[in-house]
Amino acid sequence: MNTLLMIVSIAAPAWAQSTPESALEEASTAPEEAAEKSESDIEKLPPPPQSLGQLTPERLMALRTYKSKRLQVRAETEYRGSSVATFTSMSYGHPHGLGTGVVVSDNISTFRTWGVYRGPQRLSTPDFLALAGADADREALVTDIRKLRSNARRWYIGAGLGVAGVVAGLVGMATADNINTYNQFNRVSLGGTLLTIGGLFGASFPGSKAERLYKYPGATLSSDQANDLAHAANETLRQELDIAPNEAWLLDLGATE
Repeated sequence: MNTLLMIVSIAAPAWAQSTPESALEEASTAPEEAAEKSESDIEKLPPPPQSLGQLTPERLMALRTYKSKRLQVRAETEYRGSSVATFTSMSYGHPHGLGTGVVVSDNISTFRTWGVYRGPQRLSTPDFLALAGADADREALVTDIRKLRSNARRWYIGAGLGVAGVVAGLVGMATADNINTYNQFNRVSLGGTLLTIGGLFGASFPGSKAERLYKYPGATLSSDQANDLAHAANETLRQELDIAPNEAWLLDLGATE
């Protein structure tokens, strides 16, 4: 009994300090302390990105100039017509009786290729190399194109001489007064025909190759080489116009033309 009274007398002050009000205060402050601790444990978010700068009229003009002058390598699809087939059919009946009908079918083929653009304008290969700063490659390409066109021009001159021979032969045959003269002019006309056909056929090869070298960059460059030249030219243009890299990147991402 004495032991029980001693325990009660020792615990009484502690019970007196732990009142219901203090218990409520401890219960209310516990969530606040836990929230503050959780907020301190959470990693802070990174600061927002810096502004792209004040958009002044001069800066807007620089951005527009970069967008219109930057170089791009774009994929293309060409549609080419092949041989034309002609079919003739016969029909009977009122009101025209016997008649014919012609059906023409043009077979279309598609070809995948690529080209270099400056804004909305498609560039020829020499123009692209000039804008990209590849002067040595441009000079070599222009020299090859000139040689091919000069070679094609010689073949065309031969074809023109053949046409003149055909005309002379026809006129001679029309005015010949004996069989020997007629045969001579006939041979002249035949030789002119062969020369015309051979000249046109011979001119088609260098002429088409020169046109291909001029129009299609893929005839002399790979797409990776063209992209490297275009990126280098765009970087030079960006530095000249004093445009930030992130601004140029946003313009390149939104490039649709």
